[in-house]
Amino acid sequence: MDNRKLVSLLALGPILMAGGLAYAENAAYTQLKGSAGTQAQAAPVPFISASKGIYGNNSMQDYYQVPESLKKLADSTVAFIMKDTFEYDAESKRYKVKKALKLTESSYADESEDFSSQNKLADCTGAYVGKGLILTAGHCISKNPKAQTYYGNYFLVFGWKSDRQGSAILDFPAEDVYTIKGPEVYALEGATGDGASNRDFALLSMDREPAGRQALELALDQAPRVGQKVFTIGYPLGLAVKINDPDQAQVYDVEKHLFQTNIDAFGGNSGGPAFDSATNKIIGVVVTAVGAGYSYELKQDISFKLDFTLAPGSSVNVEFKPEQGTIRLIPGLRSRVLKEFRGAGAATVILDENSYRVTLAKGLKIDGRNWAFGIVSDYSGSELFNRGLLVRHDQDTYGTGVSLLPEEIKNLVAPPPAAR
Repeated sequence: MDNRKLVSLLALGPILMAGGLAYAENAAYTQLKGSAGTQAQAAPVPFISASKGIYGNNSMQDYYQVPESLKKLADSTVAFIMKDTFEYDAESKRYKVKKALKLTESSYADESEDFSSQNKLADCTGAYVGKGLILTAGHCISKNPKAQTYYGNYFLVFGWKSDRQGSAILDFPAEDVYTIKGPEVYALEGATGDGASNRDFALLSMDREPAGRQALELALDQAPRVGQKVFTIGYPLGLAVKINDPDQAQVYDVEKHLFQTNIDAFGGNSGGPAFDSATNKIIGVVVTAVGAGYSYELKQDISFKLDFTLAPGSSVNVEFKPEQGTIRLIPGLRSRVLKEFRGAGAATVILDENSYRVTLAKGLKIDGRNWAFGIVSDYSGSELFNRGLLVRHDQDTYGTGVSLLPEEIKNLVAPPPAAR
């Protein structure tokens, strides 16, 4: 019997953005708390869980731990970092991080976890493919100047790495920092995880061509095949570049626009190159995954009332009233929020046509991307939970989705002979 299986979407939680942006561990829940107008400007396409997961042993290694051949590949990847993360020192001509946050400070992660003492900077990953072009995922940037992820808000940064244990670079020479002129190719279509409809990729122009950076090569005539070994390089959880073991992951299923793998990946890996392990050529772009970044365990029982009578159009969508044992929300969130709590294992009892009693038992584990975690944390404080542990899946499961290289990108990077 074939024991390979797709990790269950239903069991693993909410529909969220696939980018896993480092500055917002729970972007969709942040929108939920904001104004109704802000929420209406959310991404137009529904996305599966923003975070990814580890399959079997953690195969992600730091820059200083890998062979020179893999370092050269990593040298040609970029981290998407918000411009306001830096201050520019004109005298030294370097961009310096204003305030570095460790994983445990920004993600309520357990100190025993992998990489917990490392700093977070990046939101997404890109690959330099020559001609001043960066290959990434469409959901990593927005073309809307009013959006927080507008491409003009980002620097593309080469060299975010750890040269030795515990010493990730925190300032960058100006020659390693670039702006985005705009997208040459951009697609964000269909439901994430739907291999028949989902198109999620972008090719971005940099403000100048990078000096001393090797263009990563695309596998122009090679289609992914089941059983093929693959790996990625990127900035998981916003950390300094991580290089996955080329021998650990493989292709499990190939669809029209996506192929499925068990590549170890988290939020921040989105947009990263998926390499053929045999040739080190790019065969796709990491775009989606099922799974949770962190799992949090409740230290005690908790019960409260969800009241869906907050007036639509209010300045907030959620209002916390701990002194009354109540959380008020706008009626339009009823279905989604109840689904989130029930999916997390909470017991819900109908009190009347607008309110429910919700009870969560001690020992319950909740995906950190689930709105239930965000709501309970804001209601009672994160201290109600044990610090989070990275979620791990069995080695023979899979769920990291990779976009196939579209012809639009292939033709721009390496046009066919007749078009040259």
